[in-house]
Amino acid sequence: MQAVKFLSIVLILYLMNSSMILASEEQNPFIALLENIDSEDQEILTDLYAVKLKREKAEAEKQRIQAEKEKIQREKERIQAEQQRLAEAKREAEQRIKEEKAERERLAAEKKKHDALLKAEEEKIAEEKRKNRQLTAHIDLSKQQMQVFKGDNLLYKWRVSTARRGYVTPVGSYQPQFLEKMHYSRRYHNSPMPHSIFFKGNFAIHGTNSIRRLGRRASHGCVRLHPKNAKKLYSLIQQHGKKNTLIKIIY
Repeated sequence: MQAVKFLSIVLILYLMNSSMILASEEQNPFIALLENIDSEDQEILTDLYAVKLKREKAEAEKQRIQAEKEKIQREKERIQAEQQRLAEAKREAEQRIKEEKAERERLAAEKKKHDALLKAEEEKIAEEKRKNRQLTAHIDLSKQQMQVFKGDNLLYKWRVSTARRGYVTPVGSYQPQFLEKMHYSRRYHNSPMPHSIFFKGNFAIHGTNSIRRLGRRASHGCVRLHPKNAKKLYSLIQQHGKKNTLIKIIY
């Protein structure tokens, strides 16, 4: 009997450490073997079996948790890889945007430079055209002489009379303000001033009957010309326009 009991205990312990214990009591040899041992040993073996089941359950839970951790780790690695991919794509996009911005700025600078050169060239051409068609009446007070230019070409050279002692002919560059075919001076006894070209206030270039005084200072401030020359200048200014006419007076 003791041998049977011993063998039963040994067999039960073997079964507890194997996978042969079944859930069904009818098929479970563990239940049958318990009948061969007394109640105290049965209780001990039952407790051992319960501990084994708990260990197996704990091991299974541990394996499940480990598998879940590995799954989470793989997902974490996948997310990190995706974040790295997105970060790299962002860097590439930022670099591309930076390069495109630099290219736009370069093109804008090139356009600005080109536009400035084009504008300068246009202004140069316009200035050349203006000079070529500009009419200039150059009056030298020291020589009492007027030279008339169209662009750089000298058209006429005439004697004039400017302000005598006690009066002033203004020095500077002017444009004609208005033209009057026959003007009579209200300040100087209603004196006739044919083909008057007013350039500053009451100062004008005009024809005079005092032809013998031309080449000397003789006026009250106006620039006197031979009537025929005054008429020519008047006509030239009408042709070219006041804006394209320059009256330059120097000492």
